[in-house]
Amino acid sequence: MNYPTLTRIGKLGGLDSEGYHHVMIKPDYRNMFSGLEDVYLIFNSDRVFYVTIVKKKQSERKTWVKFLEDGIAEEQPKHKDVILAIAQDAEVTTAAELDALLGYQVVFGEESIGTIEDYFYNGAQYVLQICDRNGKELLIPYVDHYIQSVLSGLQSVTLQNASELIALYQSESVPE
Repeated sequence: MNYPTLTRIGKLGGLDSEGYHHVMIKPDYRNMFSGLEDVYLIFNSDRVFYVTIVKKKQSERKTWVKFLEDGIAEEQPKHKDVILAIAQDAEVTTAAELDALLGYQVVFGEESIGTIEDYFYNGAQYVLQICDRNGKELLIPYVDHYIQSVLSGLQSVTLQNASELIALYQSESVPE
């Protein structure tokens, strides 16, 4: 079995009365942490859990998470440090990466449909705000299903599977 190379992004801390674990995230990874759902917990060199974060909260400038999986609270006291990690090849979108796309042309098929004006995070994924030639806004989720490629040299983003989404925005029934 192949194991991914893991990048350490922080540590797992104590458990509160509501079942949330305190996480201490390295400064370089704090922005991208908001978009993470799946992480690795490294208890020691031979004990690694792949877990899903189902809830996050901020309290007194601390970040707390709740995991889908059971057994973490029981395993944690057996180890001095529990490392929080992601797969090194994980494609985690950061705000800095999306900032670089502002002004890029968006292409679907053979046609330029507009320019990326802004983006936002909707709690599940980033969403690109595209302004078309007529000044109408289109919202396209920044996920593999819709994003075929990003061509930095051409300053363009190529879409796929977006015909129904584009048609929805071009129809008369969409309120502005």
